[in-house]
Amino acid sequence: MLPRALLLALASAIGFFSACSRRETLVQAGDRQGILHIGNGAEVQYLDPHLAGGAIDHNVLSALFEGLITLDEETLQPRPGMAARWEMSPDGLVYTFHLRPDARWSNGDPLTTRDFLYSFRRALTPALASEYKDVFYPVKNAESYAKGQLTDFSQVGFQAPDATTLRITLAQPTAYFLTLLRTNAWFPVHAASVEKAGAFDDRSARWTRTAPFVSNGPFRLREWRESQHLSVEKNPHYWDAAHVRLNEIRFYPSESLQAQEFAFRAGQLHTTWDVPLSKIDAYKKDSPALLRVEPIFDSYFLRFNVTTPIFRDTRVRQAFALTIDREAIVKNILRGGQIPATGLTPPGIAGYRPPAGLATDPERARQLLAAAGFPGGKDFPKVEFLTIPQETNQRIAE
Repeated sequence: MLPRALLLALASAIGFFSACSRRETLVQAGDRQGILHIGNGAEVQYLDPHLAGGAIDHNVLSALFEGLITLDEETLQPRPGMAARWEMSPDGLVYTFHLRPDARWSNGDPLTTRDFLYSFRRALTPALASEYKDVFYPVKNAESYAKGQLTDFSQVGFQAPDATTLRITLAQPTAYFLTLLRTNAWFPVHAASVEKAGAFDDRSARWTRTAPFVSNGPFRLREWRESQHLSVEKNPHYWDAAHVRLNEIRFYPSESLQAQEFAFRAGQLHTTWDVPLSKIDAYKKDSPALLRVEPIFDSYFLRFNVTTPIFRDTRVRQAFALTIDREAIVKNILRGGQIPATGLTPPGIAGYRPPAGLATDPERARQLLAAAGFPGGKDFPKVEFLTIPQETNQRIAE
């Protein structure tokens, strides 16, 4: 589990393009206008929830869409979303969700269980190749359908007895099932919009570029200027619109954490999701009220290309793993309260505790490398290590 450091302005709201006087900061102007300005990292890749992945896309999609449930921001416990309530069978296999009768799309169309069935079928369709379709796999026959082993969607564990009742049958009891419903792939999409712009399984996501962009969350898309900002405005058709306090949110892309942190200090951003590693200690010491460290379920790991002969040998891969000093990385490099990863799944998910994992043991690594035919590293081929151009990833890689 990697706690994420965020910068939070005590005031609120700014906008690089907001109208404001020379005497007030953009944050102050945003406070006055009810506009929240967020440094969101890199550019959004997809506004199609069945194709999107990663936190950058999810931050925006969470404003535009809502699934059957949401999660409480403090406790992370499931709470009603498009489903006003639900029941679970005593054996933990069947969940019955009851949609809100007043559920609407942002264009005013009624949102029904048919929309959810359409969306689930689309997300699982093999030709769409949704990267995160495995979040459906606890559902009966969902994995078989996604892999093309089953072609009859009616055999997948989704049923809609009527327009507001959705029944989901699992293959086996899954303690964390409800939390999966918060992921992008479970969000509904507007069928008419999707099919007006292209085929059901079209990966181009052209429908997200066609006005009006129809969604069902607390906000609707206002404009998307690539490399500048993406703006969402309050959705008047949202079932809980009366309690949505913001008028608008603007997400600003930036590959540079330093640039975002500078914009924050200059009063141009309310908040950023990440802080330059070099700034964490200074904020802790000098401005603790502006720094918020909170846990997220996230794991960094290295992936070996086992199609190359050198990494087909498990002794070589294990030798690499034994040389990584996870304690030193989180203590001396990340410095944000992260914990060493001993397994791919972070601790704390439905009570899960990962195994102890491999300890750092360079001597054992040398022995394994020698046994694999490379004593002292002699004749070991050059290895190319790829990472993304983001400070945290680069520092970990180094």
